[in-house]
Amino acid sequence: MKRAFTLIELLVVIAIIAILAAILFPVFAQAKEAAKKTQTLSNYKQTGTASALYLADSDDVMPLAFGFNTATNLWRTGSFAAVPQKWTTSANRHISPRLEEEAIMVLNSMQPYMKNTGLFEAAGLSTFSLGAPRNPAGPAPQKVNLSYNGLLHAWNGTAIAQPAKLATFWGGQWKHNLEGLAISQPQLACLALACQFNPGGQPSGAASGGAPDYGYAFYGFGAGSNTQVWLYGRSMPMVFADTHAKMQNFSAPIWPSYATNNVNDNPFSSFSDDKGSVYWMTDCVAPGAAVDTMTYYPGFFRPDSEFSYQGTTSCDYGQLHG
Repeated sequence: MKRAFTLIELLVVIAIIAILAAILFPVFAQAKEAAKKTQTLSNYKQTGTASALYLADSDDVMPLAFGFNTATNLWRTGSFAAVPQKWTTSANRHISPRLEEEAIMVLNSMQPYMKNTGLFEAAGLSTFSLGAPRNPAGPAPQKVNLSYNGLLHAWNGTAIAQPAKLATFWGGQWKHNLEGLAISQPQLACLALACQFNPGGQPSGAASGGAPDYGYAFYGFGAGSNTQVWLYGRSMPMVFADTHAKMQNFSAPIWPSYATNNVNDNPFSSFSDDKGSVYWMTDCVAPGAAVDTMTYYPGFFRPDSEFSYQGTTSCDYGQLHG
Protein backbone atom coordinates (compact mmCIF):
# COMPACT_ATOMS: atom_id res chain seq x y z
CA MET A 1 0.00 0.00 0.00
CA LYS A 2 1.30 3.44 -0.97
CA ARG A 3 1.73 5.86 1.89
CA ALA A 4 0.69 9.50 1.25
CA PHE A 5 1.60 12.61 3.23
CA THR A 6 -0.76 13.41 6.04
CA LEU A 7 -2.33 16.85 6.33
CA ILE A 8 -0.17 17.59 9.37
CA GLU A 9 3.00 16.71 7.46
CA LEU A 10 2.00 18.97 4.59
CA LEU A 11 1.29 21.83 6.98
CA VAL A 12 4.67 21.34 8.65
CA VAL A 13 6.45 21.47 5.27
CA ILE A 14 4.53 24.60 4.29
CA ALA A 15 5.40 26.21 7.63
CA ILE A 16 9.09 25.42 7.15
CA ILE A 17 9.04 26.93 3.63
CA ALA A 18 7.32 30.05 4.98
CA ILE A 19 9.93 30.43 7.72
CA LEU A 20 12.79 30.03 5.22
CA ALA A 21 11.18 32.57 2.88
CA ALA A 22 10.79 35.07 5.72
CA ILE A 23 14.49 34.67 6.50
CA LEU A 24 15.77 34.78 2.94
CA PHE A 25 13.61 37.52 1.37
CA PRO A 26 15.25 40.34 3.38
CA VAL A 27 18.65 38.92 2.43
CA PHE A 28 17.69 38.95 -1.25
CA ALA A 29 16.35 42.51 -0.90
CA GLN A 30 19.59 43.68 0.70
CA ALA A 31 21.62 42.02 -2.05
CA LYS A 32 19.49 43.72 -4.71
CA GLU A 33 19.89 47.08 -2.98
CA ALA A 34 23.66 46.58 -2.75
CA ALA A 35 23.83 45.79 -6.47
CA LYS A 36 21.94 48.98 -7.35
CA LYS A 37 24.21 51.00 -5.07
CA THR A 38 27.33 49.49 -6.63
CA GLN A 39 26.08 50.15 -10.16
CA THR A 40 25.27 53.79 -9.40
CA LEU A 41 28.58 54.39 -7.67
CA SER A 42 30.41 52.94 -10.67
CA ASN A 43 28.46 55.19 -13.05
CA TYR A 44 29.23 58.28 -11.00
CA LYS A 45 32.89 57.34 -10.72
CA GLN A 46 33.10 57.33 -14.53
CA THR A 47 31.65 60.85 -14.52
CA GLY A 48 34.47 61.93 -12.21
CA THR A 49 37.04 60.43 -14.56
CA ALA A 50 35.44 62.24 -17.50
CA SER A 51 35.64 65.53 -15.60
CA ALA A 52 39.42 65.08 -15.25
CA LEU A 53 39.70 64.64 -19.02
CA TYR A 54 37.55 67.74 -19.50
CA LEU A 55 39.83 69.76 -17.21
CA ALA A 56 42.90 68.70 -19.17
CA ASP A 57 41.32 70.16 -22.33
CA SER A 58 39.93 73.33 -20.74
CA ASP A 59 43.07 74.87 -19.20
CA ASP A 60 42.00 73.61 -15.77
CA VAL A 61 38.70 75.52 -15.79
CA MET A 62 35.89 73.55 -14.15
CA PRO A 63 32.78 72.74 -16.22
CA LEU A 64 29.99 75.31 -16.42
CA ALA A 65 26.99 74.74 -14.18
CA PHE A 66 24.46 76.55 -16.38
CA GLY A 67 23.54 77.27 -19.95
CA PHE A 68 23.81 80.79 -21.35
CA ASN A 69 21.08 83.11 -22.66
CA THR A 70 22.51 84.88 -25.70
CA ALA A 71 19.46 87.15 -25.96
CA THR A 72 19.94 88.67 -22.50
CA ASN A 73 23.69 87.98 -22.26
CA LEU A 74 23.09 86.27 -18.89
CA TRP A 75 23.64 82.82 -17.45
CA ARG A 76 20.51 80.66 -17.15
CA THR A 77 20.77 80.20 -13.38
CA GLY A 78 17.80 78.32 -12.00
CA SER A 79 17.05 76.78 -15.39
CA PHE A 80 17.03 73.14 -16.45
CA ALA A 81 19.00 71.74 -19.37
CA ALA A 82 17.69 68.93 -21.58
CA VAL A 83 19.59 65.62 -21.33
CA PRO A 84 20.12 64.35 -23.93
CA GLN A 85 19.70 67.37 -26.10
CA LYS A 86 16.81 67.57 -28.61
CA TRP A 87 14.50 65.20 -26.71
CA THR A 88 12.02 67.97 -25.76
CA THR A 89 10.48 70.94 -27.56
CA SER A 90 10.03 72.82 -24.27
CA ALA A 91 11.22 76.45 -24.63
CA ASN A 92 12.65 75.49 -28.05
CA ARG A 93 15.41 73.45 -26.42
CA HIS A 94 15.62 71.32 -29.57
CA ILE A 95 16.62 74.14 -31.95
CA SER A 96 19.03 77.07 -32.14
CA PRO A 97 19.93 79.15 -30.22
CA ARG A 98 18.68 77.33 -27.09
CA LEU A 99 20.23 74.09 -28.30
CA GLU A 100 23.74 75.56 -28.38
CA GLU A 101 23.14 77.56 -25.20
CA GLU A 102 22.46 74.37 -23.22
CA ALA A 103 25.30 72.44 -24.86
CA ILE A 104 27.78 74.13 -22.50
CA MET A 105 25.96 72.96 -19.36
CA VAL A 106 28.18 70.42 -17.56
CA LEU A 107 26.20 67.23 -18.18
CA ASN A 108 26.07 68.05 -21.89
CA SER A 109 29.56 69.51 -22.30
CA MET A 110 31.18 66.39 -20.82
CA GLN A 111 29.46 64.00 -23.24
CA PRO A 112 32.43 63.87 -25.66
CA TYR A 113 34.38 62.33 -22.77
CA MET A 114 31.60 59.97 -21.68
CA LYS A 115 29.57 58.94 -24.76
CA ASN A 116 26.80 57.77 -22.45
CA THR A 117 24.08 59.82 -20.73
CA GLY A 118 22.99 56.65 -18.93
CA LEU A 119 25.76 57.28 -16.40
CA PHE A 120 23.61 60.03 -14.85
CA GLU A 121 20.93 57.62 -13.61
CA ALA A 122 20.66 56.26 -10.07
CA ALA A 123 19.74 52.59 -10.39
CA GLY A 124 16.46 51.45 -8.87
CA LEU A 125 14.97 54.88 -8.12
CA SER A 126 11.62 56.09 -9.41
CA THR A 127 11.40 58.69 -12.19
CA PHE A 128 9.94 62.15 -11.58
CA SER A 129 8.63 64.13 -14.57
CA LEU A 130 8.12 67.89 -14.87
CA GLY A 131 5.88 67.32 -17.88
CA ALA A 132 8.13 68.62 -20.64
CA PRO A 133 6.69 67.77 -24.09
CA ARG A 134 8.49 65.17 -26.20
CA ASN A 135 10.12 65.97 -29.52
CA PRO A 136 8.79 63.24 -31.85
CA ALA A 137 11.95 63.51 -33.97
CA GLY A 138 14.31 63.43 -30.99
CA PRO A 139 15.83 60.80 -28.71
CA ALA A 140 14.23 59.45 -25.55
CA PRO A 141 14.72 61.49 -22.37
CA GLN A 142 17.45 60.28 -20.04
CA LYS A 143 16.84 59.54 -16.37
CA VAL A 144 19.01 62.00 -14.40
CA ASN A 145 19.87 61.85 -10.72
CA LEU A 146 23.41 63.22 -10.89
CA SER A 147 23.98 66.88 -9.98
CA TYR A 148 27.01 69.10 -10.28
CA ASN A 149 28.32 71.31 -7.47
CA GLY A 150 27.33 74.66 -9.02
CA LEU A 151 29.73 76.63 -6.82
CA LEU A 152 32.45 75.27 -9.12
CA HIS A 153 31.03 77.05 -12.19
CA ALA A 154 34.08 78.27 -14.19
CA TRP A 155 36.26 77.83 -11.07
CA ASN A 156 39.96 77.04 -11.42
CA GLY A 157 40.57 73.39 -10.61
CA THR A 158 43.89 74.09 -8.93
CA ALA A 159 42.20 76.63 -6.64
CA ILE A 160 40.16 73.91 -4.90
CA ALA A 161 41.53 73.84 -1.36
CA GLN A 162 40.85 70.15 -0.59
CA PRO A 163 40.27 68.11 -3.79
CA ALA A 164 39.90 64.84 -1.87
CA LYS A 165 37.10 66.29 0.29
CA LEU A 166 35.15 68.60 -2.03
CA ALA A 167 32.17 67.02 -3.77
CA THR A 168 31.95 67.78 -7.50
CA PHE A 169 29.08 65.44 -8.43
CA TRP A 170 26.40 63.90 -6.23
CA GLY A 171 22.80 62.67 -6.18
CA GLY A 172 21.43 66.20 -5.97
CA GLN A 173 18.07 65.40 -7.60
CA TRP A 174 17.17 63.64 -4.33
CA LYS A 175 15.62 60.16 -4.15
CA HIS A 176 14.42 59.95 -7.73
CA ASN A 177 15.60 60.34 -11.29
CA LEU A 178 14.43 63.47 -13.09
CA GLU A 179 13.05 62.76 -16.56
CA GLY A 180 15.29 64.30 -19.23
CA LEU A 181 16.26 67.44 -17.31
CA ALA A 182 19.32 68.38 -15.27
CA ILE A 183 20.13 71.21 -12.88
CA SER A 184 23.20 71.91 -10.76
CA GLN A 185 22.86 71.78 -6.98
CA PRO A 186 23.62 74.13 -5.28
CA GLN A 187 23.65 77.06 -7.72
CA LEU A 188 25.30 80.42 -7.48
CA ALA A 189 22.85 83.31 -7.11
CA CYS A 190 24.20 85.25 -10.10
CA LEU A 191 22.33 88.04 -11.89
CA ALA A 192 24.86 89.20 -14.46
CA LEU A 193 27.34 88.00 -17.09
CA ALA A 194 30.21 87.56 -14.64
CA CYS A 195 29.29 84.55 -12.50
CA GLN A 196 31.78 82.90 -10.17
CA PHE A 197 32.06 81.88 -6.55
CA ASN A 198 33.46 84.68 -4.39
CA PRO A 199 34.93 83.51 -1.06
CA GLY A 200 34.60 86.98 0.46
CA GLY A 201 31.04 87.92 -0.48
CA GLN A 202 28.29 87.69 -3.08
CA PRO A 203 29.15 85.81 -6.28
CA SER A 204 30.63 87.97 -9.01
CA GLY A 205 27.69 89.06 -11.10
CA ALA A 206 25.28 89.25 -8.15
CA ALA A 207 23.35 92.35 -7.22
CA SER A 208 25.60 94.80 -5.36
CA GLY A 209 24.89 96.45 -2.02
CA GLY A 210 22.65 95.33 0.81
CA ALA A 211 23.31 93.24 3.88
CA PRO A 212 25.23 89.96 3.73
CA ASP A 213 22.95 87.24 2.38
CA TYR A 214 22.95 83.84 0.73
CA GLY A 215 25.10 83.52 -2.37
CA TYR A 216 23.39 80.35 -3.57
CA ALA A 217 20.07 78.57 -4.07
CA PHE A 218 18.78 75.00 -4.03
CA TYR A 219 15.92 73.73 -6.17
CA GLY A 220 13.45 71.09 -4.98
CA PHE A 221 10.70 69.26 -6.84
CA GLY A 222 7.84 68.63 -4.46
CA ALA A 223 7.20 66.53 -1.38
CA GLY A 224 7.77 62.99 -0.21
CA SER A 225 10.69 61.15 -1.82
CA ASN A 226 11.51 64.31 -3.81
CA THR A 227 13.05 65.84 -0.69
CA GLN A 228 14.91 62.75 0.56
CA VAL A 229 18.70 62.49 0.27
CA TRP A 230 19.04 58.94 1.59
CA LEU A 231 19.26 57.19 -1.79
CA TYR A 232 20.56 53.84 -0.57
CA GLY A 233 20.23 53.13 3.12
CA ARG A 234 21.32 56.36 4.80
CA SER A 235 23.75 57.36 2.07
CA MET A 236 24.15 58.59 -1.47
CA PRO A 237 26.98 58.33 -4.01
CA MET A 238 29.37 61.27 -4.28
CA VAL A 239 32.28 62.07 -6.59
CA PHE A 240 35.09 64.28 -5.33
CA ALA A 241 37.42 66.72 -7.04
CA ASP A 242 40.28 64.21 -7.07
CA THR A 243 37.85 61.92 -9.05
CA HIS A 244 37.41 59.26 -6.34
CA ALA A 245 33.85 58.21 -5.54
CA LYS A 246 32.26 56.79 -2.41
CA MET A 247 28.96 56.34 -0.63
CA GLN A 248 28.57 59.32 1.70
CA ASN A 249 26.59 58.67 4.87
CA PHE A 250 24.28 61.45 6.03
CA SER A 251 23.62 61.60 9.74
CA ALA A 252 21.75 64.48 11.37
CA PRO A 253 19.02 64.92 14.01
CA ILE A 254 15.34 65.38 13.26
CA TRP A 255 14.06 68.94 13.56
CA PRO A 256 12.81 70.63 15.75
CA SER A 257 14.66 68.80 18.53
CA TYR A 258 17.98 70.35 17.52
CA ALA A 259 20.47 70.66 14.66
CA THR A 260 24.13 69.79 14.46
CA ASN A 261 27.05 71.71 13.02
CA ASN A 262 28.54 68.85 10.98
CA VAL A 263 29.59 70.83 7.90
CA ASN A 264 32.99 69.18 7.59
CA ASP A 265 31.48 65.84 6.61
CA ASN A 266 27.80 66.47 5.85
CA PRO A 267 25.83 69.12 3.91
CA PHE A 268 22.75 68.82 6.13
CA SER A 269 22.38 69.83 9.77
CA SER A 270 18.90 68.36 10.35
CA PHE A 271 16.16 66.29 8.73
CA SER A 272 12.39 66.66 8.95
CA ASP A 273 11.70 62.91 9.31
CA ASP A 274 13.37 59.53 9.67
CA LYS A 275 13.48 59.00 5.88
CA GLY A 276 16.18 61.54 5.11
CA SER A 277 14.01 64.50 4.09
CA VAL A 278 16.17 67.61 4.33
CA TYR A 279 15.11 70.39 6.68
CA TRP A 280 18.23 72.54 7.21
CA MET A 281 21.52 73.09 5.41
CA THR A 282 24.69 74.02 7.26
CA ASP A 283 25.70 77.37 5.77
CA CYS A 284 29.08 78.98 6.30
CA VAL A 285 30.75 82.32 5.75
CA ALA A 286 34.42 82.57 4.77
CA PRO A 287 36.77 80.68 7.10
CA GLY A 288 37.52 82.70 10.22
CA ALA A 289 34.78 85.30 9.63
CA ALA A 290 32.09 86.03 12.19
CA VAL A 291 28.49 84.89 11.72
CA ASP A 292 26.23 87.40 9.90
CA THR A 293 29.16 89.46 8.63
CA MET A 294 29.59 87.89 5.20
CA THR A 295 27.66 86.09 2.48
CA TYR A 296 26.62 82.52 3.29
CA TYR A 297 27.36 79.49 1.14
CA PRO A 298 26.74 75.80 1.95
CA GLY A 299 29.99 74.97 3.72
CA PHE A 300 30.23 71.40 2.46
CA PHE A 301 30.29 72.64 -1.16
CA ARG A 302 32.55 75.69 -0.82
CA PRO A 303 35.63 75.21 -3.07
CA ASP A 304 37.74 77.23 -0.60
CA SER A 305 36.82 75.03 2.38
CA GLU A 306 39.63 73.35 4.28
CA PHE A 307 36.96 71.23 5.99
CA SER A 308 38.16 72.42 9.36
CA TYR A 309 35.25 74.66 10.42
CA GLN A 310 34.83 74.99 14.17
CA GLY A 311 31.81 76.12 16.15
CA THR A 312 29.58 79.01 15.13
CA THR A 313 32.38 81.51 14.48
CA SER A 314 32.24 80.56 10.81
CA CYS A 315 29.16 78.33 10.41
CA ASP A 316 25.51 78.76 11.18
CA TYR A 317 22.40 76.67 10.63
CA GLY A 318 20.93 77.92 7.36
CA GLN A 319 17.64 76.89 5.82
CA LEU A 320 17.47 74.77 2.69
CA HIS A 321 16.55 77.02 -0.22
CA GLY A 322 13.94 75.54 -2.55
